[in-house]
Amino acid sequence: MRPHLLITVALCALTLISCSRKDEAHKDEGPPVAAAPLSFSRPTPDAEVALTFPETVRAFPELHNRLYAEGQGDLNAFVDQAARDRKELSAAGSEAPPYFRSITWTLPAQSEHLASLYAEQSEFTGGAHPNASYQTVLWDKAAKQAIDAHLLFAPNADLSHADAFLCRQIEAERSRRNETPTTQTATGFTCPKLIDSHLALVPSTTSGKIGAVEALFAPYEVGPYAEGAYQIRVPQAVLRGLISPAYAADFAGEPVAATAPSAP
Repeated sequence: MRPHLLITVALCALTLISCSRKDEAHKDEGPPVAAAPLSFSRPTPDAEVALTFPETVRAFPELHNRLYAEGQGDLNAFVDQAARDRKELSAAGSEAPPYFRSITWTLPAQSEHLASLYAEQSEFTGGAHPNASYQTVLWDKAAKQAIDAHLLFAPNADLSHADAFLCRQIEAERSRRNETPTTQTATGFTCPKLIDSHLALVPSTTSGKIGAVEALFAPYEVGPYAEGAYQIRVPQAVLRGLISPAYAADFAGEPVAATAPSAP
């Protein structure tokens, strides 16, 4: 066989091997995962439930799909439990109003390495009033995984100054709402620890940066139900030197203007 024919055959063989390897690689990857919807609802005679996400969550499909699956499963279980509860109450001669539960996700801020999401959850299963709670997620964009709030801070960071700042801000907000100076001790509630709170990130006046960490407290967590929810900001300047080196560069500037928390 002529030399140029040998070269041609060899090149064709290499091409076929390369294509075969690419085909195998794509086969291993499998089909792309379908994006979850931005909302879910299931109204029944016994309960009404709703789950909603902002459009911006589509940038994080792994997280979006996980939160949607978890939320849908939770709400379906809630509807099924409502049917059982109301059937038992009806058999006992008591007519309970329909239950409801809603989960509303918000993506308030993101930076180069982090994205922050939180959910406001409202639920009614009878009683004098609905109950409210928060759920928060800090998402490492490079690792594509949620991180514990403890990992936001440097190892062995002394957060006592930030904790004291947080408590003073709660007292200041309570005093403003009550139109009279009121300390945390006087209410019978203890001062919370920042690291144990539901934490969300607040965008900065400096583009692409985080300006504050916001601690979210549902009614009853730091005060009586009548006072409602508390959303207390701790500016990044207060946390300087306490943020983990992995995320320290994401914090700068002043937090953007605050909005009032939802009513209970």
